[in-house]
Amino acid sequence: MSMVAYQAPYLLQVMRDDDPLNPREDYDNFGHMVCWHSRYNLGDSHDYEDTNALFQHLVRESVPVDTLLEYMKSGKAESVMLEYDRSQGGWEIKSYDSYFKKWYSEAFFEGSVENNKQEIFDSLVETLLNKDLYALAAEKNLILPLNLYDHGGITMSVSSFLGRAQHAEWDSGQVGWIFATPQDIQKEYGDLSKESYEKAENLLKSEVETYDYYLTGQCYGFRLYENGEETDSCWGFLGSFSDVAKAIAGEALPESHRNMINEFHEVSDTVTRYKEYDDLMEDLEEMEA
Repeated sequence: MSMVAYQAPYLLQVMRDDDPLNPREDYDNFGHMVCWHSRYNLGDSHDYEDTNALFQHLVRESVPVDTLLEYMKSGKAESVMLEYDRSQGGWEIKSYDSYFKKWYSEAFFEGSVENNKQEIFDSLVETLLNKDLYALAAEKNLILPLNLYDHGGITMSVSSFLGRAQHAEWDSGQVGWIFATPQDIQKEYGDLSKESYEKAENLLKSEVETYDYYLTGQCYGFRLYENGEETDSCWGFLGSFSDVAKAIAGEALPESHRNMINEFHEVSDTVTRYKEYDDLMEDLEEMEA
C-alpha cells in the first residue's frame, strides 16, 4: 500500500515499511517483556523457563524475608502452610494436593524460624503457587499480563481479547508478562510514589501498544518531493496510519501544507516504493480524471 497526496509544490508519499526495526530489540525500553510461545519469538530475550520461574525471581529480588513470613502467618496462602511440629522441635512446610485432598510435607527445619529464616524463605518461594508469588511480587513490582490473538495475523494487548475479537475463546490466550521493578521505576521517575507507579503503568501499556503496531504491520515510511525533486525521506514510523500521517506532516511539511494529509489517494500496486515523481503524478492524474 502507498498513499500519495499532492499540493504544489509538494508531493508526499507514505507507504508501509517492509523492514521495520523491532521495538523490543532496537529501542530503549522501560519495561521487561517476557513471553513464551511455541511458534513465535515474542518480546525480549530472557532465560525464564516459565511464569513460575519469573515470579520466583521477582519475589527473591524484591520481597523481604519477614514480609513473606507475615504472608504465611496471615493464612493467605491456602495451599501452602508453615507450621510448628512440637514432636520434632521444628518448622514444617506443607503443600495441599487438591486431587488427593491431602497435605504433604515439603521441608522441615529444626529449631526456631529465626535460626532458619533464609532457608525457610527459599523453600517457601519454591513451594508457593503462582497466584501467591504474584501477590507478593506485585506489592513492589508492576506486572501486567500479555495476551495474544492469533487469527489471520497476530496482535497483542494487556487486556483479554475475550468478548472483543471473533473466536477469541479459541484463538487467544496469555503468552507472558511485561513488568517493571522498583529499581526501574525509581530510576525513571525519581521515587516510588503512587503517581510514579501510575506513570509507569501507562508507559508499560504504551510499550505494548508500540510492539503491537510492529506485530500488526502498522509500520510506515515517507518520501517528500518539492518541485519534482526528492527532498526528504524517513522510515520506522509505528502507529495507526492517521497518527503517523499527522506526525509526518508535522515533521516534514510547512504548516501551510499540512492539510495535505486529508487528500491522500491510495496507489495499490506493488511497485510504488520504486516509482519516481513522474510516475506518482501520473497515477494521481489518472485517479482524479
